[in-house]
Amino acid sequence: SSLPVFAQDYNNIEFIENKGQWDSRIRYKGEVSNGAFFIRSNGFTVLQHNPVDHKKLATFLHGQIDGRLVRPEDQLVVRSHAWNVDFIGASGKMQVVPDKIVQTYNNYIIGNDPSKWASECHLYQAVTLKEVYPNIDVRYYTDKGFLKYDIIVKPGGDVSRIALKYEGVDKLQVKNKELTIATSVGELKESYPYTYQADIAGKKEVNCRYTVKDNIVRFDIKNYDRAATLIIDPVIIFC
Repeated sequence: SSLPVFAQDYNNIEFIENKGQWDSRIRYKGEVSNGAFFIRSNGFTVLQHNPVDHKKLATFLHGQIDGRLVRPEDQLVVRSHAWNVDFIGASGKMQVVPDKIVQTYNNYIIGNDPSKWASECHLYQAVTLKEVYPNIDVRYYTDKGFLKYDIIVKPGGDVSRIALKYEGVDKLQVKNKELTIATSVGELKESYPYTYQADIAGKKEVNCRYTVKDNIVRFDIKNYDRAATLIIDPVIIFC
């Protein structure tokens, strides 16, 4: 089962392990279009910058502003919006397991205190939250330049337990079968949650729709084979 997706100019998005260079709640960080995606033990956090401000920042850091050279007194305001998505009632047995390691690593030598430096921070192309709920995993990965996550419901998993609490968004609603997320820097859409099970012919689609109540998203799924693995796989379209 998967949910959000972030465009990244068709490059793989890599998840960088946190070895103390960021807030301790962060397990892995991925750079996405105009912002960042933070994987936490019980969910994820999205940070998005205003696209116009972010584009100006790139120019500003290269010494240009409004078609002229940057002066010492020049300032630039970058408006941003961050929100959390948490798995309500997640299992205490959940484990965060990265895979598809990249053969390079990052060093963070920031500030004057060596105790806060982080070296050999490994990068991965996928991260799985195992047993978010009993027999239900969540896998984050890149597909054709998009950051996605699949919700994988194995035999014995209970779809009705899956509940995602959105905190920090301006408005959350379902329109035209899509989940729309309003923020101060623009609107996101999570596409119709394509859901399927494997059969002899390949993928057999299963009817699934979002339901929203009190900023909690659930999945309404009927008539599927409970003895086979079910994959929920929507896509996020950013600002």
